[in-house]
Parts: sequence; structure tokens; C-alpha cells
Amino acid sequence: MLRSHNCSLFLILGALSACGRGGEASGAQRPSGARSIPVAVTAVATRDLARSVVVTGPVEPVRTIGVNSLLAGTVLAVHAQEGDRVRQGQLLAELDARETRAQFERAQAVLANAQTVFERNEQLAASKIITDAEFEQSRSAHAVAKSDAEVWRTRLAFTRILAPSAGVVTAKLVEAGSAVSPNQRVFDIADMSLLVVRVQVSERDVVHVRPGAAVTVAFDAYPDTPGTGTVRRVFPTANADSRLVPVEIALGRLSDGVVARPGFLARVTFHLDRRAGTLAIPAPAVGVADEGAFVFVVEADSVVRRPVGLGVTADGWVEVAQGLRAGELVVTSGHTNLRSGTRVRVATSGVEE
Repeated sequence: MLRSHNCSLFLILGALSACGRGGEASGAQRPSGARSIPVAVTAVATRDLARSVVVTGPVEPVRTIGVNSLLAGTVLAVHAQEGDRVRQGQLLAELDARETRAQFERAQAVLANAQTVFERNEQLAASKIITDAEFEQSRSAHAVAKSDAEVWRTRLAFTRILAPSAGVVTAKLVEAGSAVSPNQRVFDIADMSLLVVRVQVSERDVVHVRPGAAVTVAFDAYPDTPGTGTVRRVFPTANADSRLVPVEIALGRLSDGVVARPGFLARVTFHLDRRAGTLAIPAPAVGVADEGAFVFVVEADSVVRRPVGLGVTADGWVEVAQGLRAGELVVTSGHTNLRSGTRVRVATSGVEE
């Protein structure tokens, strides 16, 4: 019995000794502390922000004037072509004026005869040789003849179609030999002294647009050489269906070699809702949860999750309205598995592997 008892005690002591050695080996494999996570950070600082909106529209002359024929007739000659630059009063086309000229010359002859009769009767009436009624009849005949002559003078002038203002001919709608009717459009003349772009801006953005504001204008024909423009006017009403408001942009200084032509597609960038000297952080620093936006702020060797209030977003930066102070460090990458209290190590750039 004694020998059996001693053997059992020896086995128990051996087992305890083995457990102790196994415990020491296990303890040697445990890390001495929690592993820090590498993160990239940036400091909260002030920036000038502006939200940008890009809309497109065609380049147009500031105004286009339609030139109409005021008489019916046959086009005798055309003196202007598309692309011609014309001055005010320049002859664009002529109608066949033979009949009109003959009528004018006849009216002038009738007027000359009526004027002679009127002047003679004026002297006779002064001498009481003719009655007042005869004198008034000659006066009336002279006035009618004068009016007829003026009518045919005007119609003769209408056979010469003149440019109402200076500009560039953008459309020629008749050829020599064409028959035209009264008020038929024969030419379009564009005032090229100012080129504009008319775009449609949403009602949410147009409230931030003011006449005189500077914009950036780029053309598909010159995508790498944008120019500048100015808001010329904001139209007073919006389209009831689309809720878009027309805005007219006057083209300003263009880069060397850039020639804007009517019909070119222009891309206008509006810089809206400007915020000067506002706290801002990179957009990747912001996370979104059910309770709202948040960031991870580095404090000592760990992070704290902090809710923030945000403003405008522009060019990859977000305005911070509340929740942060200038100089605080926020995590911009390496967010995976972060939570308040997580130990972190600031990486020089990006996330270290």
C-alpha cells in the first residue's frame, strides 16, 4: 500500500511539473502588448473652398438680326455670302426694280405738274382771279401727288436690301432669280462684337450665381486651354417643367490660339458657395454611420472616434462646421478595424503593409 501511494504521488507531481513547463511555453508566445495599426493622417487646417458646378451650352452671338424683304419681287443680285463681315447700311441684295422705278418716275411727273398748277393758282387766288374752292382743289391735288411720289420713292428704296447693323452674315436664304414675298427672311446677321454662352442652371445652384461673377469656360475644341467669362445676366424666371434658369455668360479673355466660334460647345464652371478660411479635411477622412458623419482623431498613440458636422465639399476637401479644431490630426487612410482606443502608428504616407 505504501509503495502504491508513493507511485501515485510521483505521477501527480510529474503531471504538475509538465503543466508548468507547458504554461511557460505558452506564455512565451503571447505578445507583450497590443499591436499598433499604421495609419496616414493629415492636420486640420483652414482653406478657401468653393463648390463647383459644370454646365454646357453653345457659343452664340450676343444677338442675331433677321433681315427681311419688305417687297414682293424677284432677286436681281446677291452681294453678300455667309461669313462676310458687313457694315451698317451695306447693300446685301437687290430686287428687280424696273416697274417700281417707272411708277416712281410717273409719280414725280404728276407731282411736278401738280406743283406748277398749285403755284399758279396761288398767285391767281391772291389776285382774286379764281375762287377759294379752285385754289383749295389745286392745293389738295398737289398734296396727293407729293404723297404718291414719296410712296414710290420708299418702295424703290425697298428694292435695295441693306444691312441694318454691322456684323457677320451667318445665313443667306436667297439666290439671284429667287422670288420673295413681303417680310420673307433673306439674311441673318450676327453681332460678333460679343460672344455669349447661354446655359441652364438648376434652381438650387442659381441662387448662388450673381451678375458679374467670374466663371471658367472650356471648349471641346480646345479642352486643355480654358478661358474666362463673366455672368452677364441671370434670367428672372425658371422653366416650370425642368426648374432650370437660363444664365448668360459673356466670354472674356481666351488663351492664345483659341478662337471661339458660334456653335462651339462650351463647358462653363461656376464656383458657388465660396467659403474663405474655413476648417477643412480631405474627403477620405470622413466616415458615415447611421448616427451621422465621423472621423478618427489621433490622440497620443491611439484614436478617438468623433462625430463632426460638415459643410460644402470641393475638390476632394470637406468643410468642417463643428467637431474639430485646427491642428488636430485625423486619419485619412488605414481605417480598417479602427475603433475608439485602438493603438495606431502614424505612417509617413498611405498604409504600411
